[in-house]
Amino acid sequence: MKLFAGNNALDFAVKDIYGNDVKLSDYKGSKIILSFYRNVACPFCNRRVHQVMGYNKRLQDAGVKLVFFFESTNEKLQSSIWHKGISPWPLVGDPEKRVYQMYGVEQSTFKMVKTMFASNALKAKKETKDMNLPEDKDASANLIPADFLIDEQFKVVKAYYGKHLDDHVDIEELKAFAGIESLFKKAI
Repeated sequence: MKLFAGNNALDFAVKDIYGNDVKLSDYKGSKIILSFYRNVACPFCNRRVHQVMGYNKRLQDAGVKLVFFFESTNEKLQSSIWHKGISPWPLVGDPEKRVYQMYGVEQSTFKMVKTMFASNALKAKKETKDMNLPEDKDASANLIPADFLIDEQFKVVKAYYGKHLDDHVDIEELKAFAGIESLFKKAI
């Protein structure tokens, strides 16, 4: 079942890569960015997480909470030095895709193939090569990313389901939701 703007966010209780309890409703009263990625080795996903982490301090200062899901196990995520750097945000492995299913995150071979026409896979691989990401042979090849922007009242403001493997909500829309502006916009 897909979610839409105006729906209540769906609560869940999981463990992050450090064994900490993560319950989405604990963040009620704050803006929440909930993102679903593919796996620990996905170059598109890791590039996107790196992009979002570039705003880490500003997101923290704005009181925004982030929760990142990967279909890899917590053990595989924890084995990656790069993924440990995502703290303080919860990073959650969901290899059974239970929370993915709750939020209607899809698997699509058609959208996976569409990636080859819509994105530069070789560039993404090159950009993430130095991260020494572990492999995840158990991961699916056709899981499509999704992002949910959730307001302080626990309502979905935006439910964004990717059109291909490298498609997330636009970073400018994410920043606008969070209430942070780029340095370029401040200078104008």
